[in-house]
Order: sequence, then C-alpha cells, then structure tokens
Amino acid sequence: MPAGEITPGGNVIPPRNITNPAPVIGLQGFKWRGTELSPSDNTAVDEGTSDFDETPAAHAQRLLLGEPSAPPELKAVASEDVMKTQLGIDKAQQYREPLLDFPLDVFKGSYGGNGFNLIFRPRPNQIAHLKNGDGPDDNFLQINLTTEQWTFGPTLGKIPNRGSEDQKHINLHGLPYLQTVQDVTNETSGKGDRLPTNKPNGIHLEPGVFLLVPPCNAPDDKPTVVRMASIPHGTTINAQGVAPALTDKQPGKPDFHKKYKVDSRPFDLMTPDKPFTIDTFKSMDANQKNETLRFPPNLDKFNDQKEDSTGRITTAIIQNPNLVLDKANEGLNIIDHVAFTVKTGDDRDPSVPRPLDMTSKEDPKPPLPPKEGTEGIGNIAFLKPNANVEFMKSTFFIETVLYDVRVPGPLAPGETVKEVWATMPQPSLAPTPVFSITAGPKGMPEEWKTIQVPGVQIQYTQTVNLMFATLTWPHVSCATLVPTSPQPFTMK
Repeated sequence: MPAGEITPGGNVIPPRNITNPAPVIGLQGFKWRGTELSPSDNTAVDEGTSDFDETPAAHAQRLLLGEPSAPPELKAVASEDVMKTQLGIDKAQQYREPLLDFPLDVFKGSYGGNGFNLIFRPRPNQIAHLKNGDGPDDNFLQINLTTEQWTFGPTLGKIPNRGSEDQKHINLHGLPYLQTVQDVTNETSGKGDRLPTNKPNGIHLEPGVFLLVPPCNAPDDKPTVVRMASIPHGTTINAQGVAPALTDKQPGKPDFHKKYKVDSRPFDLMTPDKPFTIDTFKSMDANQKNETLRFPPNLDKFNDQKEDSTGRITTAIIQNPNLVLDKANEGLNIIDHVAFTVKTGDDRDPSVPRPLDMTSKEDPKPPLPPKEGTEGIGNIAFLKPNANVEFMKSTFFIETVLYDVRVPGPLAPGETVKEVWATMPQPSLAPTPVFSITAGPKGMPEEWKTIQVPGVQIQYTQTVNLMFATLTWPHVSCATLVPTSPQPFTMK
C-alpha cells in the first residue's frame, strides 16, 4: 500500500513500501508506464498514439490486471560503500564525511512519501478527431496520485570554484540525490492505493546534485542553495536560491492557501496575470466528466461532492495542488518550519519568452533580464517546438513535527526498541515515520507508554512551465516525505 493512505479501520498505513532507498546505481526495473510505453513491455509508442489519449479508462484497467505483487527487490541500493567506490574514495582510508550546513544537513539517507502530479501535455493533430466539446483539443490534462522516494548520497567534500580578478577562490559543498516517482491512482477507490503489479508504474526519474554556495562578491550574493538535475525527457535544470538560516524558522505549519498558493491554470504568453478559467479548460472541473482530454476522465470517486467521495482530487486541488500538502498536515502537531526556494530565473514574470521568435509578431517584447536565480534550463531539440521547458521553481519546507509514539516495555536503562511507528492522527494523509527509541537512565517500567517525539518532515512543491500551442502550461507536482529509516530518540 502507498504511504499515508488509511485502512478501513482508520489506521494510517506507514510507508513500508519505501523502506529501501531508491537505487543510485542500477534502476532495478524502473520503467515509465502509460504515455511512454505501449501495452507491450519495452516497446516504444508508435507515432501519434498514446494510451491516455485514446482510451484512458482502458489504460487504467490494464494497470490493475493480474495478481498484485510486492515491489521488485532492490539488489543494489544507495549504500555509502557503493557511493564511495563510485566517487573514488579508498575504503582503506579513514573517511570522515564532512558536515554540511543547514539546510542540506537534513538531506541524509532516504525519504519516502506520497504526493500529487498535474501536467497539461500537448495533443497532436492526428488525434484531434477525438473531441466532444470538452474544451480546446490541443492539450491533455494528466493527474496522478503518487508515491515517491528521494535518496541522498554521501557529501562530495570541497568542490573548488576558481575566482577571477577581485573574487577569491571558493569551495562548494553538496551531495548527489536520486528522485523516483510512481503513479498509484486508483479509479475504483478514489485514493492513491493502487497495489504494485508486475508492471512498473514509474512516471518520473531524476538524478541530480544539491549544492551550497558560500557568499561571494562576484556576483554580490548571499549564501545560496543550488539544485542541478537531469530529466530523461530531455531537460536539464540549474536552479538557485537564497539559503535559509536556522533562525528563519517560523512557528506552525506553512500556509498553502495564501502565502504558498500555486495556480495551475494555463495563461497566454503576453498576459501571465490573466490565466484562463475552467470555463475554457473544462478538464480542470472535477465535477464534470471528460472522456477525451483528461485522466482520470471521471473524478466522482476522487471529488468531495458525494458521500463516498474521498476528496483527493477536487476542482480546488486541481487549481491549487498545494492544497494536497495542506490536507497531509491536517491533525499534525507541526512545531515549526523553514522554507527555501530554488528557481531557474526571475519569477516576477516567468512566462516572458527568452527567444524573440516565440513572441507576438504584432507586439514583440524583448526578454527581461532575470533579477535572481540563473538562466538554468536546457532542452533537447525536440522539446522546443513541441513542449519547451522554459522555467522551473521549487520550494522545500523542512518541518519539525511532534508525534505520538506508543513504546513497548518494560525497558532497562539504555535499552533500545529499534523500530516503533508513530501513531498518526486523523484526518492526516501524511506518511508515517518510524523511530528508534532508547530508554533513559531510569529505564521504562511500563508495559506500554505513549510519548511525544520530534521528527522531521519535508514537503515540497514544484512548478515547471511548459510552452506549446501559443500558451504557457504550469506542470505542478508536490509531495510530503519522511525518513524511511528510524529516527533516533532517547527518553529522559
């Protein structure tokens, strides 16, 4: 079962399907499904065809066929020995991993959890006959409930960057990561609880590096965080933003209704402040079936309009996917949070096209120079005329959560229970963390004792702007993540 779903008895299912880190070397069977593969395994989709475009309902049913099976065993995971060998570190050397500063010091080991993915995809002319008044037929809205894993390797040590003229040499610090995302949308239950089958259902793979850049005078800049990533669709990103300090922590949970609200509505290149409404793009209306331009085509089970609906995909969530993060936090005792944002350019107007040949001939507007960040997008030649990636912005939230943990006893002084799962409150849909609890100097004489334990939770939201059919189409994804290994805690 995916992380964070609730059993009929009301218990939150812990992320037991993600207790192994995502592999860094060897993908161990990771494959795209749906739009990337035909029904025959490992066969590229013929030109102009797509499972989602042609028969979305049949496609979803195919994924449910067959007896459920456990995820494939990971024969090689992101162990430190593997990473050190790859990075050329001699095992015979006494190796002390250098410490990273905040916020990257939190990115250790592996995290797993659940989330949401929304993307408008181009729709070619040869399938334009599949329309029935559902809206403009040059796009297709794909919505996924997801599970995902982030695995972080050992730190990379000092990475020298050479200064010029008045700028002194600096050292960067960072660590590699791998992100994998799977689709678990279940049209039968209206939840993200589709069991794994013998056919992998991956929808995203991203190897990359996080870096910390110290302050410098050329350019005049504060300490920054950098996220470098490569996506196999043919895009690389180099996103940068100001690094937060521990003193930047804010009490309570993030506000995903106003401060961190996102808007997924498409907009015209020249009028980014006036996005189209769901009256134009009816696929964004969860109350209306859409057989040709959306997956899932029928959102009745996911909506909040009926007694047996789950509320996982509503019209409000489609327009502001960050509400998924807010729903995950319901009932959680979040003590504080700190946020940082990395982006590939200036988001005062991310839609302004860089190439002049993409602007209106009647009213050409030169590209605006960015105020912050970097011009950090690279695309293969195929993407520019089809689905050009023009801008990316992602915000990470590092949160301290106070969990109730029921500890079995009795315990002698210093005795450790290696694996104790938190008791999750309802109606939270957040993944369930696991702790390693050590008794204090006096031990714990009780057979059972519920204690409060602080743990870390990471949430993120990401918007990628795609450009096709003369419009800009926000591609929004978000997730709530917890460490997949036990977090240590010592009782008083």
